[in-house]
Amino acid sequence: MNNSISRYNLVLVVSLVAVAIFCAQYYFKTRELRSLQSQVNYYQQRELVLKQLLGEVMAYSEKNPAIDPLLINIGAKQGKPAPAPAKPASK
Repeated sequence: MNNSISRYNLVLVVSLVAVAIFCAQYYFKTRELRSLQSQVNYYQQRELVLKQLLGEVMAYSEKNPAIDPLLINIGAKQGKPAPAPAKPASK
């Protein structure tokens, strides 16, 4: 009888230690998740602002094409295709 009680106590202690470990992991992982979610929010808001700015700059380039080389340089606008080289006249 005494032997079975000590086994139950051992199982209880092991279970309590496992629960404590899992609770600590849960706490730290949820804390990390909240931190990562705030970073994702920051970058999503930043992306939205940059997209709006790019839209305004593209609209401005319709009125003032002098900004086109900058837009082409950053890849926001396609450059005009280079003219094909002239073929030499055949004899």
